[in-house]
Amino acid sequence: MFKQLLKTAILTTILLVVATTSANIPPPPVNQNLGIADGVFNNMTFQACLGCHGDPVNAPAPVNIGYLPDRHHLRVDTPIEKYSASPFPGDSPDGTHKCITCHKVDWVTDSSRPLGGYFKFALDPSEPEFRNCLSCHEQKPGIASVHHLTQKAQDAQCPLCHGSLVNFPYGDHYIPDYQASIITPWPGDNYDTSSPSNQFDPPIADYNGRRTGNCEHCHFSGTDQITGRFVPTNYETHHGTGVGQPDSGSVHGCDLCHDFTPPEHTIRACQKCHGAISLHTIEFDAEGDGISPGSEEPFMGHIGNAMNCNGCHINWQVEGGIPIGAFGDAPPTNVTPTIDRIGVEENHARNIRSIAATQSTGSRTLFFSGSGFISIVGDEEIIAKLVLTNKEGLSFEYEPTASTPTTLEFTLPEDLAPSSYDVHLVKKSRKSPMVNLVIRPDVIISDISCNSGKVVINGSGFINHLNVENSGTNIVNMERSEECSIESWSDNNIIADCGSGDVGNIQINSVFGSAEANAACEGDSVGRPDWWSLWAWFASWGWAGR
Repeated sequence: MFKQLLKTAILTTILLVVATTSANIPPPPVNQNLGIADGVFNNMTFQACLGCHGDPVNAPAPVNIGYLPDRHHLRVDTPIEKYSASPFPGDSPDGTHKCITCHKVDWVTDSSRPLGGYFKFALDPSEPEFRNCLSCHEQKPGIASVHHLTQKAQDAQCPLCHGSLVNFPYGDHYIPDYQASIITPWPGDNYDTSSPSNQFDPPIADYNGRRTGNCEHCHFSGTDQITGRFVPTNYETHHGTGVGQPDSGSVHGCDLCHDFTPPEHTIRACQKCHGAISLHTIEFDAEGDGISPGSEEPFMGHIGNAMNCNGCHINWQVEGGIPIGAFGDAPPTNVTPTIDRIGVEENHARNIRSIAATQSTGSRTLFFSGSGFISIVGDEEIIAKLVLTNKEGLSFEYEPTASTPTTLEFTLPEDLAPSSYDVHLVKKSRKSPMVNLVIRPDVIISDISCNSGKVVINGSGFINHLNVENSGTNIVNMERSEECSIESWSDNNIIADCGSGDVGNIQINSVFGSAEANAACEGDSVGRPDWWSLWAWFASWGWAGR
């Protein structure tokens, strides 16, 4: 008994010392510095969505930061999937995304117009509601989040967003089939000492009244002092996704997470997603000097400190007054990397998620900051590579040109095609949670001709034209500051009627940008020297007098 009291006193002293030197130690809740923030996102507002997706600098979670029209526009002409967020899929003539499958347009009768009317957006583009995420990305208020009603979630492809922090629930990763042992973690009892899984003799609790050997030892409710975020209970964050919940719209049932076997085996269902291979590679580099398993600050991950091991594995059953648990040094491991920021400048104070296709070599260099970019396993140094996956599923891999445990630098090739890319940092089998990068096409005019006001333009990056008021896609005759009438428009060819008057410089306005070129028509005075009109008059007079 004395040994037990002495150990408890020493442990309490250690914790008090640690608490004075590190933020929010000990938990709960777990420090929100790695992966996707713990939270419930099933009762969002448009403004709340922009808290992560619309503020590249101050977003609280490393998600696909930044509202990117480019990313959405690149989906034009791609297939509309079963669980697509496109609100008007029936308006597509061929089963692919079009402007009108996302933007509803109305016909407005107007006898003053040549066609007796015109099309306009149902929602005014100048109004915030025009870009209300929840107009397309539907949630089930209070039940299911928009994130878990996507195609990837319905297909149970969890690591495509979460990276190697979780496993594929229907994958072939290792799940023990033996009966739970004395050091097997429990999924969580809300610290209810009356629970059958917590019946010890005597039922000794850990510090702060919490039992170890339990996920909720760290993953519990409270306010994270690092970010100031309120973190719900583990139960709430999982059920708040809507996965397996009644009326959620999810194809999954409760059995995705629960196997309903006796209590001693409940951890096995959790290991469908949270297997040993993922749990034992989760750690945050608090010092920025690389991760050394077993030698890091406690409560910054799963393998940084013996106190972390004890939080999951120690089972305060008493034998001879000494707690039995998992002690000793943690083995070297390849830690899962996590991305904090991406930038096109070395200090990347601004989080970049979109770059042009033909930017200079300097601005094609991407700078990453985060954690776990380098692992040392035995004599091997494993450095994260950059893997970009486009919307067709093709992946491209790049080696870093410079690296530290918390920073990486990559230079993208000039021929990397415009697309919306899923971004992962990968160290062998360990993959970071996903962020997104858009390489948007440039608007390029390669050739232009004009005859009697009809302008033919060849090039690339024109994408689609939407014949709607204020659509942002048009041809402007800069000579008269007038819009030309569009006869046909494709990604690399446009034919427009700019009228019978002077046609000088014309400007193409595409959803991805603008380009300008001179389209002086044959016989026009535009673009010719002053003496041309005098010569034309003299030649005409001379021949007429013969």
